[in-house]
Amino acid sequence: MSLTYALSALAFAGVLAGPALAANEEEMAKNAKVSISQAVEAAETKAKGKATEVEFEDDYGGRWEVKVLSPGGDTLIKYFVDPNTGEVVGEEEQTFEKYWTTLKPADFQKAQVQLKDAIMAAEKAAMGKATSAEVERSGDAVAYEIDVLTDQGSKDVTVDAVGKVVVDD
Repeated sequence: MSLTYALSALAFAGVLAGPALAANEEEMAKNAKVSISQAVEAAETKAKGKATEVEFEDDYGGRWEVKVLSPGGDTLIKYFVDPNTGEVVGEEEQTFEKYWTTLKPADFQKAQVQLKDAIMAAEKAAMGKATSAEVERSGDAVAYEIDVLTDQGSKDVTVDAVGKVVVDD
């Protein structure tokens, strides 16, 4: 079997496994003892900064991965939070991602609503449990895009910098 064929087969298998893997991660996040908000709180406390993104990954048996911007806005670190204990079990420095080229860290830090508050608002509005959240640009300010798992399936919820919530069905 050629290397090209083998890589193509692996890529195809990854495409087919993608939705099943995503569903598995959503289910693991839904059943985690430590909520997404608690994971954000643990990472923010460790970093003394503001979370910009959080998602559940099934790596290493499952963990919350929370990106936190330092208080000075000059460092972005991904923290790994144990979904059973809420303990920060590792960290990894990140390069500033492309959204920082259009959305400045100062804009994010001055938002009236921060990620953990946006998560709670999204869960309440969609009547479910958040499984991932990230900061995005909305005009000249931040907005948060949050995936919420409900009894009717996954819903996308947007929360702006002042707390306005929009649930997409």
